[in-house]
Amino acid sequence: MRWAVWAVVLLTAVSAVASPAAEYRAFWAEAFNTPLANHGDIDRVISAAVESNANALFVQIRRRGDSWYLESREPITEEPGVGEPDPNGRRTFDPLDYLIEQAHANGIEVHAFTIVGAVYRDDPKDRLPADRDHVFVHHIWDPEKHALVTGPEQWATRALPPRTNGITYDGRRFGREWYIDLGHPDAAAYTVETLMHLVRHYPIDGLHLDRIRYPEAPTAVGGGANVGYNEVSVARFNARYGRTGQPKANDPLWSDWRREQVTNFLRRLYLNVKAIRPDLRVSAAVVCNSTGPHASGGFQHTEAYTRLFQDWESWAEEGLIDLITPMDYKREGVPRQAAQFDDWSRFTIDLAKKYNRLAVIGLGAYLNPVDATGKQVRRARNAGADGVIFFSLATHTSRSRPAPEFFSTIRQTLFEERVPPPSSQLPTGGAMGFATLAGVQVTIEETTTGEKRTTHTDGGGFWGFAHLPPGTYRAGDCALTVEAGRVATCN
Repeated sequence: MRWAVWAVVLLTAVSAVASPAAEYRAFWAEAFNTPLANHGDIDRVISAAVESNANALFVQIRRRGDSWYLESREPITEEPGVGEPDPNGRRTFDPLDYLIEQAHANGIEVHAFTIVGAVYRDDPKDRLPADRDHVFVHHIWDPEKHALVTGPEQWATRALPPRTNGITYDGRRFGREWYIDLGHPDAAAYTVETLMHLVRHYPIDGLHLDRIRYPEAPTAVGGGANVGYNEVSVARFNARYGRTGQPKANDPLWSDWRREQVTNFLRRLYLNVKAIRPDLRVSAAVVCNSTGPHASGGFQHTEAYTRLFQDWESWAEEGLIDLITPMDYKREGVPRQAAQFDDWSRFTIDLAKKYNRLAVIGLGAYLNPVDATGKQVRRARNAGADGVIFFSLATHTSRSRPAPEFFSTIRQTLFEERVPPPSSQLPTGGAMGFATLAGVQVTIEETTTGEKRTTHTDGGGFWGFAHLPPGTYRAGDCALTVEAGRVATCN
């Protein structure tokens, strides 16, 4: 009875909005609450998507340096039963392979949802990964010495004393989480290659990035987020700017550096993906904490930019993501939060339209009753969104599996007819390569118009430019021909 009442209310709330001819109608399926172990688990995920007329699933297949797919450079997750192991423990089933097969048979896209920064969650004094090939026991914790890895092989980010409330292990564990530092060139390159291995071996429709940022950290003495102090990253920063010692947390140059490390990682990943799969869409679950950009006085005053060093406004401008999926999780019944939802969604939509990206608004459906979720969908559609994505498949009004009626209610009141996702953006090209030095400026020039763009090589010497108009270019001693949908390379 409750579901029937909600359905009527929601139908009334959205009846004035015509269903678009094409839009994303998606669910996040996170592996914490959605089992993804066996045939039955995957069948239930597909059934829920079909029942609700969804056309895309963003399914978590990398959680903490582990995987829910068999052709992986990393250990398979230790969640029980994944892969339907035989009596000898050999896995006989690939969850991702079967998910793609079943989703595509039903006209549903599969976007591989991967966590970038966080690589482990437990206390190493209580428990270590069972597989000693796990990145945590190679580059964060030494199981032989029962201590942190020392020297340049240490990949974890770090907070400095004395402001380390909630942070342990010499500033390297943030709450329960261990994060790699993308300012360490080897950590960034490892993560890029891990995700590229996935892209090469599975016919996914998209690569979706979560926690592509620094962890939340306490404020340091004098202000600024106390995070990012991996020794290798700090040494690189000091070498570029002629500094010594530890930069202050509120140093604008140091803050720019930390944002640059995250963006460098994304640029390298994006261009490598497009070099082999131009059709594959790269997206990121971007942060929308607290007050939105308009109320904050601009995106550069938001927490995403100032505290987590996730400059997703510049990612859209440079063309480093195809879909912008903001985690716009707000309670509709709290006026302040409802206003924040509108602020963030309008900003995302305007940003996407300005730079020819797609805006797929992430809704915290677990925070709201279904009629309130419908109101947010309506406002996002009215503002020009390219679709919505619900967090999550396994949650609605609580963090437990929803009643089956939820999916039929979504279909009856929001997604009455099946529609495809939006078509691809206008085709452009790109260019990338390696230089012999890290951190040096690279300029690319269009030889006909003389138009120039500049960037810096990352810690491994990689440089790249996304979304270049087709034409002839020169970068250093390299002559390049950029074609639509192609990434030209030169070292």
